[in-house]
Amino acid sequence: MKIIITLLLFISGILFSQNQRFVYEYSFKMDTLNKDKVEKEIMNLDITKKGSYFYSALLITRDSLFNAELEKGKVSNTIHIDFRKIQHPKANFRVSKMYPGLETVYHTSLNASNVAVKELNKINWEVLPETKTFEGFKAQKATTHFGGRNWIAWFTNDIQIQDGPYKFCGLPGLILHIEDEKGTHIFNMVGSQKLNDSFSLIDSKTVEIFLTKEKFNKLWHEYIKDPAKNIKLMHSSSGMSETIMFDSNTKNPLSKQELIRNKETRAKEFLKRFNNFIEKELYK
Repeated sequence: MKIIITLLLFISGILFSQNQRFVYEYSFKMDTLNKDKVEKEIMNLDITKKGSYFYSALLITRDSLFNAELEKGKVSNTIHIDFRKIQHPKANFRVSKMYPGLETVYHTSLNASNVAVKELNKINWEVLPETKTFEGFKAQKATTHFGGRNWIAWFTNDIQIQDGPYKFCGLPGLILHIEDEKGTHIFNMVGSQKLNDSFSLIDSKTVEIFLTKEKFNKLWHEYIKDPAKNIKLMHSSSGMSETIMFDSNTKNPLSKQELIRNKETRAKEFLKRFNNFIEKELYK
């Protein structure tokens, strides 16, 4: 017999003594016109008593390189960072959740700005009797409709943390595996480790613009129509009118028109290849 459950709150009695990191492999097909191409990225779900933070593991590598260059710069009084040598995340989003209410915030960048979309996560799960084994844990099946997609999840009661990758949470155990019914977005837990007690979830220095889903969607469509809008605004200001920019490859100076054209070309190439977002309703 199927049981419909809606778990909105994190059970305060389920606590864990140490901070934990659960590692997921994220497999995704971002190009709807090239469904044979599968991208993969390692993602971290860092959990403390206060909440969780889900992000690409490449962010740790990137931040380490930045910090190393900054330390060198203190000695030589010059800072040189070659962005071409830095591997950037393909998953350009982060998700934070606050316990016990499971308030969820979606963090990303849009038109050169850090933006965040806050919401109270309300996911209606249908828990099914079917079970199987994932990474040595007995897991139980659950399904839901979220973000314009149907999802199949497998969670374990052996790890009583009501959380999971991306925004998924609210089941009576950690979500080990979840994918949409078409297999275009798959999160699979592949490992875990303990974190030190002083670990902090989010860099409080990051400045973000908080938006509603409706405002985010409006700005997304504005970006699609004019991806070089921020460059145009910068160069229209008096402070930027005489600024000279250089091509990172040729080292040649770039005119305002060349900067705008390059930005528009890169944006069109990106949107052509990345058009199958997890939440179709957010980017519709």
